[in-house]
Amino acid sequence: MWEYMNSRKQVFVRSYDEGVRRVRTSKGKYALLIESPKNDYINEREPCDTMKVGRNLDDKGFGIATPLGSPLR
Repeated sequence: MWEYMNSRKQVFVRSYDEGVRRVRTSKGKYALLIESPKNDYINEREPCDTMKVGRNLDDKGFGIATPLGSPLR
């Protein structure tokens, strides 16, 4: 996949917004690889015209940093 993408620089986008716009206007000819939480967020917002295809490629957690001694622990 990387070789294909790297040989066609026009497939890359500079932002999520640009990628989502391309998905919505491509009539099924463009797919966006994106982190699953962001994908879920986009798919659940109007105009509700995008969808996740297949399963997640991996499973990673998120960490939240707080100052030492923070009551938010």
